[in-house]
Amino acid sequence: MNRLEKKEYLETLDTLSEKYSGLFVASFNAMTVKDMISFRTEIRANEGVAKISKNNIVKIFLEKNEDKKSMAESLTQQKLLIFTNNPVGTAKVCRKFEKDSKKLSAEVAFFDKTLYSKDDIAMVATLPSLDEIRGKIVGLISGPASKLVRILLRPDQDIISILNNKKD
Repeated sequence: MNRLEKKEYLETLDTLSEKYSGLFVASFNAMTVKDMISFRTEIRANEGVAKISKNNIVKIFLEKNEDKKSMAESLTQQKLLIFTNNPVGTAKVCRKFEKDSKKLSAEVAFFDKTLYSKDDIAMVATLPSLDEIRGKIVGLISGPASKLVRILLRPDQDIISILNNKKD
């Protein structure tokens, strides 16, 4: 990569950083093309983008931002940068690939203006997804409402049942 290409790549990383609220740094080794395609597909499904980057370029990118500067300490092998708007979903995908193939490991993440370690990412992966939380909220709201409707309809059914018994 020549100097101009590096500059353009750094601008691309800056653009992605502005577009997405979270950033994960993962290490990987011996991943097949099929594994990498599968991983990237799942990341895209969770509102994210994965970019393979050289450490020196990633260091330059991270050191531009004061909040993300401490992430540069985790750069030892070739890294995968994952930009995301769904940190919980991304953490779950990384955790799944880490368990299944042991070829990928999310080492550090930055979202909600907080730096998360590998252990923190594992804890975030156990949280319910946004869709699951929405489903639970809808269930909590609609549950009492449906019970109320059944209670209100019950007296009518009781009266009809009494009248039918009297008729017989």
